[in-house]
Amino acid sequence: MADVPWRTGCDDPYMTQLTNPATHNHPNFDRAQAALDASRQGDYGPTFEAVADEIILENGPGAGPWRVARSKEDMGLLLLEFSAALGNTFRQEGRCVYADDRMTINLIHETGKGPNGDEFDNLAVYVCRVRPDGQTDRMWTVDLDTEHCEEFWRRNQGKPSKDFR
Repeated sequence: MADVPWRTGCDDPYMTQLTNPATHNHPNFDRAQAALDASRQGDYGPTFEAVADEIILENGPGAGPWRVARSKEDMGLLLLEFSAALGNTFRQEGRCVYADDRMTINLIHETGKGPNGDEFDNLAVYVCRVRPDGQTDRMWTVDLDTEHCEEFWRRNQGKPSKDFR
C-alpha cells in the first residue's frame, strides 16, 4: 500500500504520508505535527517558534472579526483575543496531511463556546508557506463550516482591540 501514489498518478514520494505516516516523512511534516500535538494540549510555543516575525495570517470567516495578522506579535494578540471571546474554551485538534519544502497543509478541528453557551465547531484547512529556513511566513485558513461560523459570529459579536482586517 505504500506505493498508492504511483497508482493514483502522483510521483511525489511525500504523498505517501496520506496513507502511511511512518514512510518518507518530510521534516516539515514532523515539525508541523509536533506543533499541532502541542497545540492540542494548549501549548502554542512550538507553533510560534516556527512562525516568522513578519508572518501574514489570513483567516476565513471562522475567525470572526480577527481576520488578518501582519506580524508574529499581531498573531499572538489575535489568538489571545479570539480565545477570550470564546471564554478561553477554544481548542484545536489537528493533523498534518501534507508537507514538503515549501508548505504544510493541516486539517484542524476547532471548538469552543460563546459567552451565551453557543457552540463553536469548525473544521478548517490551514495552508502554511514555509521558507527555506523552515519558518512559516504566510498562513491561510479555509473554514469548511463557513455558514456555521458566520451564524456563530452574528450571534456572538467579537470585539477586537484593533482592526484585524
